[in-house]
Amino acid sequence: MSTVEEQKILIELETMPFIVGPTDNGQERKQQEFDSMGAKNDRDRPNDTKSVISTLIARKTGISATSGLINFICGMIGPGCFSLAVSFKQAGLWGGLALVFIVGFLSLYSMHKIVNCSQYLAKSNGDQSLDYGEMAEAAMQNSYKWARKHGKLAKIVINACLLAFQLGVITVFMVFAVEHVIEIWEFFADSPPPFSKCVMILMYFVPQMLLNFIGHMKLLTILCLFGNVIIFAAIVLITKELMVHTWYPTWELGSVTGIEGISLAAGALIYSFEGQAMVLPMENSLKYPKDMTGATGVLSTAMNLVTVLYAFLGFFGYVTFGPAVQGSLTLNLPNSILTVSIKGLLVLKIFFGSAIQLYVIVQMLLPSLRSKISEDRKMVHRLLPYALRLGLMLISLCIALIVPNLMQIIPLVGITSGLLISLILPSFLDCMVFLPVFKKQGDMFKFYQKLIINVFLFVLGWFFLGAGLYSSIDDIINNDV
Repeated sequence: MSTVEEQKILIELETMPFIVGPTDNGQERKQQEFDSMGAKNDRDRPNDTKSVISTLIARKTGISATSGLINFICGMIGPGCFSLAVSFKQAGLWGGLALVFIVGFLSLYSMHKIVNCSQYLAKSNGDQSLDYGEMAEAAMQNSYKWARKHGKLAKIVINACLLAFQLGVITVFMVFAVEHVIEIWEFFADSPPPFSKCVMILMYFVPQMLLNFIGHMKLLTILCLFGNVIIFAAIVLITKELMVHTWYPTWELGSVTGIEGISLAAGALIYSFEGQAMVLPMENSLKYPKDMTGATGVLSTAMNLVTVLYAFLGFFGYVTFGPAVQGSLTLNLPNSILTVSIKGLLVLKIFFGSAIQLYVIVQMLLPSLRSKISEDRKMVHRLLPYALRLGLMLISLCIALIVPNLMQIIPLVGITSGLLISLILPSFLDCMVFLPVFKKQGDMFKFYQKLIINVFLFVLGWFFLGAGLYSSIDDIINNDV
């Protein structure tokens, strides 16, 4: 997974055609400006799923489907793609290959749910653009009577999961950067660094924290987007190494492991495929929202390409390096001036990307915290953003010190908050939005079809969350990888 918030912020800064206006509850919500071809006659149409979702909408400004596709792919492909070979080691060669396509399909299916729910609610409630948390709130408020009073709670739960995932991403970035700094040190000094990994994490934390105090996020975002060139350069180097290296015979590598290994692998794959936070900002930025969905839409095309790339890197990464495969394929590359330079550039991308991730969290938390402090306490208001940044970074630092290994921290993040926002919660919200509509229309076939599918995915998600969390904690306690 890349720093999807880099894409999200740049879209919001430069491409999203919003007109800000008050909502019924007094909060500001983004109102989009549409061409008359889509919105003029909406009031005359019946309020059902088919008519609302399929309504032809054209925003007066927005990006094309091609630009959206490129942005989405760049947002999905990041440092997380280098950890996929470990998933094959944990799940087995053929088990890992099957798992890549299963997780990729489920991620795509859940993303379609999020987009369909958002488009239906946005059209039903007046063409409003919704982020993930706002969509959850609107889903509850437009659902069954018992659910309407829980709209705020749904938004809090979604935002809490997003915040937890973002903190997890920052933690992964910290460990990723330090492990590559160790590689660079060993290349130039021809010896291991004189400090332990935990000490180096503490040393890395200091400049990272100083950078996070900077508020010029647009400049940092643009710099980070140039980092996508670094990611693709690293993929090219790895592909070249995978093609010329001697492969392990496939029969010498485990085919399928047990539930513990599959759960750990699923967590790492969910982390790599995580793009739910980016789906709605991307959909809101398109000139024609219908371009986001469909068999050849932005979402399906991007996810299909990313899934194939992930399967390639994971499969050939494992058959190339076998049991010696590390938490990132870049750590398996033979050290040379070129590969070490790429590793150094990756560290810089991670360094700036962490600041973007933290910026998003601070922007979500700061308004509610400020509302609880008297306006007379101006010094507290001035220092609050810095204190919040420091507190959040200290949380990530503590997690990185407890789990200072990519092979352990990535599955832990993916199988907890990643699984919640990518499979469990979308299944629940999809039921809340469409089951009342199908029941009102008397379409009981679609009602029971959607209910059965979503209940199955909901239960499956909780099963893997429990099994994966147990496996991750057991791996952290009993294995010194």
